Amino acid sequence: MAFARYRIPDEPHPTGLIRYAVDPLWPLMALMLAGNGIGLLWFAFNMRALGSPAVLRESGYIVASLAGCVMAVLVIAGAADYGYLQGSAVKYAALALPAIKLSLGYALYLSQSRSAEIVTHYGGVLRNGAVGLLVCFLIGRTLFAEVELPGLLAAALR
Repeated sequence: MAFARYRIPDEPHPTGLIRYAVDPLWPLMALMLAGNGIGLLWFAFNMRALGSPAVLRESGYIVASLAGCVMAVLVIAGAADYGYLQGSAVKYAALALPAIKLSLGYALYLSQSRSAEIVTHYGGVLRNGAVGLLVCFLIGRTLFAEVELPGLLAAALR
């Protein structure tokens, strides 16, 4: 006789990295202060550490953020080259980049906060990410500034 294990659909899958998991607010703050590349990397690590049941959705948000920024740069550059955007209109159109980054970062935050709340509700402890945010802001920001990246990649990761 086989017994089915009862499973809650939103239940995080336990991982060995749970001791390094932080509240999703900290990767969101890193995305805002240190850049898209660092923030998305931290979200990806936190997704694995929390054992999030929405791995595919959160991975999709990460890919959509990178691809959306690349597409926005291509569209804005193409529109400027063909004369559809001129002068300050290019600067206003460039506001699409932070809008894409922040909206998808917030979607990641909402998705991971569900798993984080379940972990803390059942006695799990999440780390304080303030030190990680400080390291990301001070070291990561200067590291990305010194590395020469191609234009599209730089726009997607900064």
